[in-house]
Amino acid sequence: MKIAALVDDLFFFSKISSTAKQVGSEVVFCRSAQAVPADVMRICVDLNSTAFVAISEIEKLKRTHPAPIVAFLSHGQLDLKRRAEEAGAAEVIPRSRFVERLPELVS
Repeated sequence: MKIAALVDDLFFFSKISSTAKQVGSEVVFCRSAQAVPADVMRICVDLNSTAFVAISEIEKLKRTHPAPIVAFLSHGQLDLKRRAEEAGAAEVIPRSRFVERLPELVS
């Protein structure tokens, strides 16, 4: 499976990379919606990124890519969760749950 990840956190970069390698998936790391390849099957977005405006990128992705968007954020950020869902994220989950589900999400 080929997935895209809009992530700038080194921990998540490493975690996603190693998990994808274990399950035989390909990950393309991007800094913008425009950089996401058209053939990805899922897009993961870090809502707490400081390298891009995550909500704007989700809105752009929703208009240009059919792949489901899974966004993750720090626990308790209810307003940010709501905004990501309104922008088009199929699923918005806490960072800890994202890590738990990573093998499922990248395969």
